[in-house]
Amino acid sequence: MIDLLRKYIDNRLQLIKLELISALANVASGLISSFLLMGMAMFILLMFNFALAYYLGSVFENQALGFLAVGLIYVILFAIYFLFGRRAIDKNVKDKIVRSIFAADQEIKGENGYDVYEDNTNNNY
Repeated sequence: MIDLLRKYIDNRLQLIKLELISALANVASGLISSFLLMGMAMFILLMFNFALAYYLGSVFENQALGFLAVGLIYVILFAIYFLFGRRAIDKNVKDKIVRSIFAADQEIKGENGYDVYEDNTNNNY
């Protein structure tokens, strides 16, 4: 009986480790994918910013004013984000992380939400 209890505890600990690894792997893969997409988007945005700065510089007939105008646009966007949008974006990011962890948990559990494990022990009571 004690051997069965030890085996059950060992199996349960191993299962918890595997569930944790699965959840962490899902979160890590989502983060890496998001960072890669953000990096590409930032590079594209950088190119458009240079194009806008040079265009505004030709309109103002001064390249420095073109870059200054683009910089001011970003200062205004930063102020708007800091004053109004920071909490909403932080909340959405946290919610997305929690949903991905719960999705990993649901992959491990059955359709009905209960743990689905096979009992391979010999019940010789």
